[in-house]
Amino acid sequence: MARQTRIVANNDTQVLVRMAAPEFDELRSLVFRRYPDAEWATFARFGWHAAASTLVLTLAKVDAPSIGSLDERVDHVAIAEPYTLNTALAAEQHPLAVGVIHSHPRGCPPRPSFIDDDMDGYYSGYFEGFAPGRPYVSLILSQMENELAISGRIWWRKRWLLVTRVVVERNPVQTWIGGRHPGKRPAAPERIARLTAALGREASERLRRSTVAVIGAGGTGSAAIEVLARAGVGQLIIVDPDHLDESNLERVHGSRPEHADRKTPKVTLARDHVLSINPSCKVRAFRGALPQKEIVDAVVCADLALGCTDQQHSRLALSDLAVRYLVPSLDCGVLLEGDDGRVTGQIIQITRFLAADPCALCRDMIVSTRVAQELMSDSERTQRQEAARLARARGEDDNPYWRNQPQLNTVGYLTTAAGAMAAGYAIGWLTGRFDPPFSRLQMNLAAKFLDVTDLEQSPQPGCVCRRVRGWSDQAIADALITPPSHWKPVQTL
Repeated sequence: MARQTRIVANNDTQVLVRMAAPEFDELRSLVFRRYPDAEWATFARFGWHAAASTLVLTLAKVDAPSIGSLDERVDHVAIAEPYTLNTALAAEQHPLAVGVIHSHPRGCPPRPSFIDDDMDGYYSGYFEGFAPGRPYVSLILSQMENELAISGRIWWRKRWLLVTRVVVERNPVQTWIGGRHPGKRPAAPERIARLTAALGREASERLRRSTVAVIGAGGTGSAAIEVLARAGVGQLIIVDPDHLDESNLERVHGSRPEHADRKTPKVTLARDHVLSINPSCKVRAFRGALPQKEIVDAVVCADLALGCTDQQHSRLALSDLAVRYLVPSLDCGVLLEGDDGRVTGQIIQITRFLAADPCALCRDMIVSTRVAQELMSDSERTQRQEAARLARARGEDDNPYWRNQPQLNTVGYLTTAAGAMAAGYAIGWLTGRFDPPFSRLQMNLAAKFLDVTDLEQSPQPGCVCRRVRGWSDQAIADALITPPSHWKPVQTL
């Protein structure tokens, strides 16, 4: 490689890199193979999603080197030409971006050296010839004190961009923008002193630099939002299409009768409630629903997402985000069951959606007819229900026209318990202090010993979720769900 001029990147576009735990574990083990004294590297493939001001890259595959692919005689990274050529030729057969990821030795921060500049200057042009229009990704990993530090830069649309944030599923890491230390955060405020004492100062700092998306701001979502706000989460993304009505007052935290009288949007209420609790929390509120593009643009930037709608189309979209965009998610649902005037079941279900977990379809959580009914326009829903009524009047089966899903309405104490539990597990994830000890938790508050069950399930052979992990927009044809055209445009508050 010929010596290049020093690479200068800019920050006019935010760049987020996401990694799922299986690929990250493989990557970390591989690039630190010669640690602590020498570097090592690998090529990798990335999906990508371009929002208005953010480029999101998702690690899809590590193309590990074989024997002889790198020169072991030198302590820096020296990649053999056949390894480079094979990676480039493979890129002609897939739609993903290509990049190189390498380590720095002990005590060396993840700051690009002149050798790194030479490598990136060469590869950015080289791979452009095989994968035109796709980003070229360069990441550096360093072990700095007690945390893994990562920096990076992206060649995209004829310019260099700095990686501004790295999010790794279930593994807190530090992002060194441009190879610079992120600096110390101010001390935790006194109002979260008990949480800081319980989990540690480092944990409270992680919460303050974390972003959580909450899909649904009703009973369950409003409880989760309040717990997260009080815990000191730095940013909340709140999504809900509906306004408050009088029947919501029993469940929705922060609501008052005047909110129902004014038909206040639930996201407006949630935003105002958060800021009254924690004025330093940044809140982005959207009146809309997954998987509308503006909502996806926001949610893919979160460290994790909580699903709090109990709508099957939303659950399917959340599962899709976990698989293709690597957004770790917890989906929360509640159900009241009754018989002969008595409550027989008070069910809370929390489902973990990690990138390698079975998707909602694999888990048989989705009823296609119910999803279809949820996505119908108001006029189509009315027509179908009228057709079902006429069929019943004729003594015919009404199921081909409309299928009712009878259940009791949920109540505030149950949605509050479910939302608070989901938020608690989210805090454990964000701080790295504990993981949800389940894949799909079900519990019945009306049963002896709560009848707690963990439904361990395996992916279904041939399911699309096995093929597109981390493929982002490059697997858009395999999306589990798309928004119907009759939905109202998203409103950003």
